[in-house]
Amino acid sequence: MGNTAYLFQAALICIWWISISVSDGIYQIFAYESISKTTFFNLLVPDIILLGLLSLIRAYVNKRDLGLIILGAFAYATLFCVNASITSQDGAIPTLTMLFGLVFNVFLVYPTTFLKRSSGSTFTINLLKTSVQIVSFWFLFLGIFPFIILWSLRGWPLMWSASTLPFAGLLFVAFSCLGLSSAWTMVRHGDGTPLPLDATNRLVVAGPYRFIRNPMALAGFGQIAAVALAFQSVSVFIYGLIGAIAWHVIVRPIEEKDLVEKFGETYLAYRSQVRCWIPKGIFKG
Repeated sequence: MGNTAYLFQAALICIWWISISVSDGIYQIFAYESISKTTFFNLLVPDIILLGLLSLIRAYVNKRDLGLIILGAFAYATLFCVNASITSQDGAIPTLTMLFGLVFNVFLVYPTTFLKRSSGSTFTINLLKTSVQIVSFWFLFLGIFPFIILWSLRGWPLMWSASTLPFAGLLFVAFSCLGLSSAWTMVRHGDGTPLPLDATNRLVVAGPYRFIRNPMALAGFGQIAAVALAFQSVSVFIYGLIGAIAWHVIVRPIEEKDLVEKFGETYLAYRSQVRCWIPKGIFKG
């Protein structure tokens, strides 16, 4: 898992620097008014060495100290970006990107911190906690982040596409229902919540989980795709796609390893019978 995650990170960092180097439009998305272009590109060498190159090395050298150095570099870079955003009152996208990178690397260095079983709360308490989780995640990942992307690229007011809005709305409702029903099933049958920090105590194979192993991840990507369609925004779709890829290659293996440790052969049998992204019974062969 760690090898793939750091390799993924190194590739993203290199692609990002190449993109802003060859495209002025992409550079403007990540630029700060208070920082000149020359000063901005002075960060290229330390970024490539401390974040890109070390991530590449960490992908093949399993040393925790390397992960801590990368995490420290992300922490410093994130503080720099936060300060730049406060100073210039812009640069929301690059600052959010660095915050994502910081949280991502905390997860890589301290994965077990994010994986804890529920403390055995009642069904009502678990349902309440899950409701708070859903509202918070939807507000942040389906509201705030897409809004910042659209606002940074298009300005205010934001305008959706009248031609795609009806279908996008139906798509959003459909995937939202999938996510809500999956969360309800998790609480009802799992004695816990969908959040890894407060995970279920029983393996859930009911409801949508009978047909797909990760219906909430699929629902989240579908919701973001619906938002992208409503505003006809390639940038929002790419944001969702990167999130889905990151979840698949990094978060999923950690969660599955934890599930194997918790439920053993029962989970292994379930995993062999139910696919990750494509519902069971579709595209057999």
